[in-house]
Amino acid sequence: MKRCTNCWTDNPDDAERCQKCGRVFDESWSHNKNYRLYWRAIGGGLVVGSIMAIVGYFLFGASNTLAYGMISIPFVVGCIGTVLSYREEADSTNSLVNALAAGLIVGCAVVMGLFGFAFFSGDTAPVMMVILIPGLAIWALFGGILGTVINAAIESGKKSTITITVILIASIALIVYGAYMFNVNANYENGAYGSMYDLNFVDIIQPEADAYLNAPYNTSEERLSNLNKAKVKYERMLNITVGTQPQVDEMIGNSTSSIKKEYALAMGQYLQLKHDYCLEMYTGIQSEINGDTAEAQKHYKNARNLIPKIQSQNDQIKAIINKDQSFKNYITEKRDDAKKYSGRHSSENMTFTPS
Repeated sequence: MKRCTNCWTDNPDDAERCQKCGRVFDESWSHNKNYRLYWRAIGGGLVVGSIMAIVGYFLFGASNTLAYGMISIPFVVGCIGTVLSYREEADSTNSLVNALAAGLIVGCAVVMGLFGFAFFSGDTAPVMMVILIPGLAIWALFGGILGTVINAAIESGKKSTITITVILIASIALIVYGAYMFNVNANYENGAYGSMYDLNFVDIIQPEADAYLNAPYNTSEERLSNLNKAKVKYERMLNITVGTQPQVDEMIGNSTSSIKKEYALAMGQYLQLKHDYCLEMYTGIQSEINGDTAEAQKHYKNARNLIPKIQSQNDQIKAIINKDQSFKNYITEKRDDAKKYSGRHSSENMTFTPS
């Protein structure tokens, strides 16, 4: 008789594995319970993960599938790999090893796909992207932990199986929702930082433009030269305000609280006022260059009338920020970072003096 060293059950001499726990009697390294990989079980998990990725691609698009599936897919792959490998050998530790192996395969596949996409797109993917491999493997291991619970539930009866299935579905839903909320918050943060960063350039460029516009001159040629220089800078500011709109829209669309929404909408109104001001100034400068002084003065006056509205809107934004201390700290941090980097890169954003 062969006695199993795992559960101490007696088995026939010719048995290859324990009839009770499934322990393999072959003690070679390839059959050791800590290293035994069941490729059918791993493959089953990978097949389900691939189906999830394909369905996600057609339903939500490639970028959303990558963002939300980065956690849920390896989690499900690890869970299924654990459940199926346990059917091959009733050993929870070895089942988790199979889940980890499946996660490593998913991680390698994702990283290779991203590197390949970057290569064929003519870009260079950051080497640090390889950190996704152990990251995805860990999520597969988490799925494997749930798989071990499912295995225990299956052994204890149908009612437990139904219960654990509900838990599995709820877990996947919570993971996807968590990834979605993380992505929403990241998009809001990107919009908040990006809009501040861009508007800081408007504040940097405007004094330079007004210096040309208000500079003393002795001849009409000198005035025309100053007008052309101011025109270039106001054109740049006008383009910045247009280019910043998607950043503000990103904030508005990804607001997860009332104060975030209020701030985003106020920033949208502020941006519109800044755009209108730059447009009036640019149009006035263009009119003066063309010799229509009366038309130019009309646009300059329109611009001056917008200054109190801009200041009032700025005060309103400050009042909104001050409503919540944690939000104020959040915005202050983003604003400080934006000012630091916009000041550092100001020379790279057409604040030059045109000839």
